[in-house]
Amino acid sequence: MHRFAAVAVVDAFGRLLLQERGDDAPHDPGRWGLPGGDLEPGEDFRAAAVRELEEETSLRVDPDALASLGVHRFRSDSCGGTDELELFAVRLDVDDDDLVCGEGRQLRFADPTAYSADQLHQALRLTLPDVLAWRADQDRGDFVCLTLVDPRGWFLMQERDEHAPVWPDTWCFPGGGLEAGETPRQGAVRELAEETGIEVAPDDLHDLGEFGVESPHGRFRYHAFAAPTLLGNDDVDCREGRQIVFVDPATVDDLPLVRSTVQVLGALRDWAVDHTPVPPEDARGFAGVILVDRRGWILLQERDEHPRIDPDCWGLSGGHLEPGESPAEGALRELEEETGVRLEAGRLREVGAFANDHRASYGTWDRMWVYAAATDLTDADIDCREGRRIVFVDPATVPSLRVTRGAEAIVPAFLRSDVYASMAP
Repeated sequence: MHRFAAVAVVDAFGRLLLQERGDDAPHDPGRWGLPGGDLEPGEDFRAAAVRELEEETSLRVDPDALASLGVHRFRSDSCGGTDELELFAVRLDVDDDDLVCGEGRQLRFADPTAYSADQLHQALRLTLPDVLAWRADQDRGDFVCLTLVDPRGWFLMQERDEHAPVWPDTWCFPGGGLEAGETPRQGAVRELAEETGIEVAPDDLHDLGEFGVESPHGRFRYHAFAAPTLLGNDDVDCREGRQIVFVDPATVDDLPLVRSTVQVLGALRDWAVDHTPVPPEDARGFAGVILVDRRGWILLQERDEHPRIDPDCWGLSGGHLEPGESPAEGALRELEEETGVRLEAGRLREVGAFANDHRASYGTWDRMWVYAAATDLTDADIDCREGRRIVFVDPATVPSLRVTRGAEAIVPAFLRSDVYASMAP
């Protein structure tokens, strides 16, 4: 009887370590199987599994860490005899870079279900259901994630690229697995620094709790944290994934999200209500007006190269509040100064107060109060007294414009608002 042992190694993401057998393999050459091999004289299955795993992959495991998936007997198609296999499984926090191929063509972590039956070694083909069942029953509790919330209330998120080991091309919060001896808080701080270059103090983190997620890769538990920040996209050094940027929470649900991210979102939104940072009381004040014409188009200003704030960008007609001036008074004055349009105060509808990132110009986050009014005016009625031009713009074209830091948040929020809905045709 041919007796051998094999090890199903599952990584932190639920991928299975596969070995492509060489042309000289006595059984199923060229097919994909598990690291393993024959028992030596006097050796039991577990000892053989430990030895073969190290010889073929360089991975060392404690024999007691191996979970037995049982002894399997089957008739080998390739050798014509009866095989007896004890299959073991273990989850290791390793990746392809930790492997040294000691036998066969290559080693790789992969999704075994992506391979057809005729690509798999017979032993793996017969035992794969047991491996998948064991993997699905694993409960990982050593993952963390951390997002930052800026004064606009936007969340720092990562777009995973096509190379991500699991959940490629989706969005999530920065995070990953804990290292040995780390607390969840320490791990969250380290992962954020590794992925973005941003360092935060552990005591600045707010604990959002632990969340469980079922997936084809097993059961995972994520410890989630959040922290307020005055940083912006220019402060993020994306070191992993396609991009790491602050995302408007109103648009998050439209993105393809990692399952754990979906579960954390509710707690994050609740936390952000009371913990989103706000500009200080002595922050600069700005005010602006958005006019909406009969078509539902909105009045925007194309700034020229001269402004201190956001030159060569599209934004709202508006500017600094003068001493003692209310936001509504300032909005009306700025509109008239920039366009020649004089409105009665009673025609204004308040849209809201927004945080504007003026750190590049003044080193601060400031406030801007925004108002709107419906109008019968056209471009011909607008006297552009500041900037390149001030015209009515089709909202559908706004995403293609280079907009000011303020307009980036203000215009989409206005277009989603009940105020705009009451004015648009």
